[in-house]
Amino acid sequence: MTEGEPNALAIVGRSDEENRTIADPAGELLVSVAEDHVIAMLTPVDLIDYLPLGPTEVEQLIQILADRVERSAGVITRLYEDVHRATEKWQGAVADHCVANVKYGAQMARQVALSKTKSELHDLNLAKEKLKYAEVLADALQSKLYGYMNINKSVTAAYNASGMRR
Repeated sequence: MTEGEPNALAIVGRSDEENRTIADPAGELLVSVAEDHVIAMLTPVDLIDYLPLGPTEVEQLIQILADRVERSAGVITRLYEDVHRATEKWQGAVADHCVANVKYGAQMARQVALSKTKSELHDLNLAKEKLKYAEVLADALQSKLYGYMNINKSVTAAYNASGMRR
């Protein structure tokens, strides 16, 4: 970016008061509320930049990751329930608006209903985004768990071969 060229993020701006949701010029979210929500629920913060030193530390990391993977099932279930509740709320609001505007014809009533239920649709899409991110993060945690389990085998074998004990 040149000195006289304005910052693209400054043009688009921020979409909430906490400055957490940022959109690029194409309208793509760079940081999402759903991501923050799910990270707070599942991410093992103490593992993000940790480099294990020996078998004991690796086993501790394996236990922590296994607990997080086990916990992710409950989180995903709650997020599925949130998606279902948001879907029911949005569909109910659309139906109510369609019935209230049926005098204008079915197509116009549907358009009015969709226009008046944008906030419910946004809530539904956010719930779906949280669910999707939780599923992806749970898979990533499981992959990390498998990786540490493989490392643990190698480190334990090396310690045993060298005659060192835990």
